[in-house]
Amino acid sequence: MKKIYIKTFGCQMNEYDSDKMADVLNISDGLVKTDTPDDADVILFNTCSVREKAQEKVFHDLGRVRHLKQANPKLIIGVGGCVASQEGAAIVSRAPFVDVVFGPQTLHRLPELIAKKRETGRAQVDISFPEIEKFDHLPPARVEGASAFVSIMEGCSKYCTFCVVPYT
Repeated sequence: MKKIYIKTFGCQMNEYDSDKMADVLNISDGLVKTDTPDDADVILFNTCSVREKAQEKVFHDLGRVRHLKQANPKLIIGVGGCVASQEGAAIVSRAPFVDVVFGPQTLHRLPELIAKKRETGRAQVDISFPEIEKFDHLPPARVEGASAFVSIMEGCSKYCTFCVVPYT
């Protein structure tokens, strides 16, 4: 059974996006979530650019899994989220062992980005911002318990009246 490890940084909407990443890759490739990167076939970091030092935390954690990539060259390592959108290909320049870089708007393309990486051997970067296309390609929400995340907007202006993130 193939496994996926996702580390989520930042706001609650990143938790929602991380769940969607797991769902998309479960449907396409049969990946199931694991709590440890050591036994994962795919490792994803879902990043946040609002929280303090988020960028450096991502590169620190990438350094912590680098040895896994060296031990298993078939391991896929990806960086998604807002830091990925801002930094794009610079992530691959700074951490050449990263295979896939994608923004919040392109997480539905993860299966094809991973497949293309495996096919070509080259890192794939897709930080485009298509018109709300991702919602047409995401699997239906799972029902687990009495609460759920609801996407009110995409991106972060840092000052939505309902959001506590900029002040924490």
